[in-house]
Amino acid sequence: MEEVQPLPFFLAKDLFIVALSRQIHLDFHCSELIKDIGNQFDTKSFKACLKKAKVNAINLFAKCHHSWSYYPTKVGNVHPNLSFDLLGKQIEACREIDVAPHIYFTVGWSSNDAEAHPEWSARNSDGSYIINGNDPRLVSSELPDSTSALGILPHFYWKFLCLNSPYHHLIYQQVEELCQLYKVDGFWFDIYQVHRLCFCEYCIRDLIKQGVNPKDKSAHEVFQAAVMREHCKELRHLIHRYLPDSSVFFNGTTSLEKGSNFRHKLYEENTTQDLEDLPTTWGGYDKLPMQSKFFLNAGYKITAMSGKFHTEWGEFGGFKHPDALRFEAAGMIAFGAQCNFGDQLHPDGKMDESTYEQIGKAYDYVEKIEDYGIGGKPVSRLGVWRSFDEVSDEGLCKMLLEGQVDFDIANFSEDFSEYSAIILPSEVKLTEVVVAKIKTFIEVGGAVLVIGKALLNFSQATQASSFAVNYRGSSSHDCDYTRVRTALKPFFVNSPFLNYTPALKVQALEGAEILADIYEPYFSRRVEHFCSHQKTPFKREKSDNSALIRKQKCIFFAHSLDILYYKHGARVHRELFHNALKSVYKDPMVQVNMPSSGRVSLLHQESEKRYVLHLLYSPPIQRGRVAVIEDFIELVNVEVKFNFPEKINSIQLIPDGCELPLSIDSENCMSVQVPKFKGHCLLVFSYVS
Repeated sequence: MEEVQPLPFFLAKDLFIVALSRQIHLDFHCSELIKDIGNQFDTKSFKACLKKAKVNAINLFAKCHHSWSYYPTKVGNVHPNLSFDLLGKQIEACREIDVAPHIYFTVGWSSNDAEAHPEWSARNSDGSYIINGNDPRLVSSELPDSTSALGILPHFYWKFLCLNSPYHHLIYQQVEELCQLYKVDGFWFDIYQVHRLCFCEYCIRDLIKQGVNPKDKSAHEVFQAAVMREHCKELRHLIHRYLPDSSVFFNGTTSLEKGSNFRHKLYEENTTQDLEDLPTTWGGYDKLPMQSKFFLNAGYKITAMSGKFHTEWGEFGGFKHPDALRFEAAGMIAFGAQCNFGDQLHPDGKMDESTYEQIGKAYDYVEKIEDYGIGGKPVSRLGVWRSFDEVSDEGLCKMLLEGQVDFDIANFSEDFSEYSAIILPSEVKLTEVVVAKIKTFIEVGGAVLVIGKALLNFSQATQASSFAVNYRGSSSHDCDYTRVRTALKPFFVNSPFLNYTPALKVQALEGAEILADIYEPYFSRRVEHFCSHQKTPFKREKSDNSALIRKQKCIFFAHSLDILYYKHGARVHRELFHNALKSVYKDPMVQVNMPSSGRVSLLHQESEKRYVLHLLYSPPIQRGRVAVIEDFIELVNVEVKFNFPEKINSIQLIPDGCELPLSIDSENCMSVQVPKFKGHCLLVFSYVS
């Protein structure tokens, strides 16, 4: 097969905005136990719902997780209870109302294919099937009809299939069939997960042939990634042979799950990046910012993907309130992404009018603001070098977002000259080239904040000279305590405060300032010796190791504050982090003082000669496992300080459309005041270059 290079994107900016800004993912996984599939589908109603919701692109199902196809395939299997070309009718209807049709095609899960060809199923090392991750007690090959042996209904049950088996050829043939039958604008392939290592007969055979021990996890993962990459390349090449302008996306390749997909950069095979997340149940509303900044800086167009459901996929009759949909959509635009909301079509094919009425309210708002988000580039004087460790990255991201500190992703920077400060999260792994760039950045006056184990990237042995820190190894304790010496201390704590995991053992060298000390517990808590209910108290004398060290504009945190905050959310850790950051990072482009649930996003639209600052505020409420957006609390007189390299000649408040006056204080600091807003607003700072 001819080598095909990754394509970041090829759609023109204006076309992309017009055609793809307001998307729907129309889920349609239908069991053969359900009769009369699609018998209530009505072209007129279908078009009316999409028009009501102001939709301009949609993912339509060609093949679902049950393995059934919804068009007259000669390669796959048509759903036994479908009597017409549902996919073809949907595509035709979309073309009539200028909605871009994209084809959905399942890959990793295909139930009937797995049953018909057990040799195609992915296997664990013990020969058992790799399944979707439910409790193994609930998902065996001998599941009862209704309940498990535990008396619990299984959530769902999908076997993974192996792309190194002949299953790949079936997919290839069916995708070629689709390309021959329909003219569409894109393909959306589902379920790609590198970290699930396969021990099927085909993989074992090829691993041994390549001289790789199947039990060598690292080498096995490289093999798995290579198989997946080749599969993706072949499909992309095939599609572009028939449909040269089609977008192609492989879902799962943008996920940070287990880090595998990012490590192997499988997202490079996508022409656009869909960032699937259901913030109500999949980890909250703070996953998108870092993901969006990364992919925008990598040069891709991005789509943020959520759902209309109260919980997640497969929930018939579940609804978010229109205000929640609007808030999510505003957040997508704020972080430079197109919008996509998932719906689930009823098996009879009838569109749910309530769903599209609600989505329409959100997309009506998107239509007013989309030009101020899509096409923008994240910009900040603070760079974060992304580690691609989910906990480390998201913990750092949360601390920054909750302080309304906007940031950029530094991984694509040539020399860091666009930044005043750089943060290195604890799980970051740096090459010698990057380390050298950071040391040069320090030499020319740049500020660097190093968190926890990131220090070890700079240490050839035991000394990190750039930070005047002597590394002495890992702590033997199960926790420790920090007392801050200086004005950096959290405003409400003077005493030593708890760290749920201990710091690295470090001492300050000559030229460094100790800003915080470590107090060790009397002993580590064990079964054989413990004190009280949870943590062992601290000794009164401070340790000879330090918690926080500064040398000029370089700061080192001995604790993994990012991970601590992700797992425990203690405000003292966030306060310490922010106080330290402010001590060396003096020239942010924007400063906004909102409650901790407030979010900011600054985008530069250079072609329009403007900066756009998005403000978001709506505290989520946790109910059960669901984070609900419900209350739009009005914020008044929100002050925004700004410092742009260009001369600003006007400031406009959107969606209000009014111009706001600029204020300059005695120290020549520029600011503007937002009189009031609920949920979301944005400021447009126009300049003349």
